[in-house]
Amino acid sequence: MIATLSTCAQLERDNISFRLQSGRKRYIEKGGKLGRNVGSVKTAEQMKAEYREVISLLRKGYSIRDVAKLSGRGVSTVQRVKRLIKVQSPQ
Repeated sequence: MIATLSTCAQLERDNISFRLQSGRKRYIEKGGKLGRNVGSVKTAEQMKAEYREVISLLRKGYSIRDVAKLSGRGVSTVQRVKRLIKVQSPQ
């Protein structure tokens, strides 16, 4: 009984996967595009220009949370900028 239900569930998952793949393929054939919009990912230079205040506070030695509060940015954004400046200028 359980084996039968398991097999039915697997068949249903396979059907769903097939329908999704065929729908995506049809969408692309009609000219649709999948993925991020062009230009939505910022380059390192664009990020440096946009987050100058964050970079300045980080270089002064402020903690990530303090920088986030002082600059009005999110903690994740500050962490991303910190990683960027570490990669750009390894010591």
